[in-house]
Amino acid sequence: MAVSEGREERASVNIWGIGVRQVVFMALGAALYAGLSYVTNSLQLPGASNVSLRPGIVIPLFFGVVFGPIVGAFTGGIGNLINDMLTGTVYWNWDVGNAIIGLVAGLAMYNTLGRYNSTVKIIVAEFYSVIGILVGLGFAAYSDIWVSKLTFSAATTTEFIPASLPDIVLGLILLPILLGAYNAAIARTGRG
Repeated sequence: MAVSEGREERASVNIWGIGVRQVVFMALGAALYAGLSYVTNSLQLPGASNVSLRPGIVIPLFFGVVFGPIVGAFTGGIGNLINDMLTGTVYWNWDVGNAIIGLVAGLAMYNTLGRYNSTVKIIVAEFYSVIGILVGLGFAAYSDIWVSKLTFSAATTTEFIPASLPDIVLGLILLPILLGAYNAAIARTGRG
């Protein structure tokens, strides 16, 4: 009986669907990510090429794992684009890289259905989030070999490593906190 219930529940969750709910969360996520990024832009990492400490990275991760890959991609890409526009320079490849982060994190829904009510499911969300950060920031940093005429070594040492490591650490710490708060809020509404 539990297996058929799991299949029915999985069939009712369309992780690629876009409805009014997803559009609202896309807008909210992008606005939150842009705002948090803008506030922390001044926390530049020494020795890095225009890389700042970004606790806001948890926003596209959270919106991806809870609301799906499309919401995560929009949150990361458009949120980063808005921040770029506010600060004066658009780095399209970093906007795409941030979209990839949210998209890949959102793939956790294949295993969790967007419910993070156990340690195992939170670990799954963190796994997809780390992969998303590595792939997204890998795209952004290594595309700068062509976009900004960096060498492979410079892209690695001044962009990929300084951007990826703090984002991974912050994501691993902050994502479970947000998921716990989200679970508590859902439980209070009786929808969880």
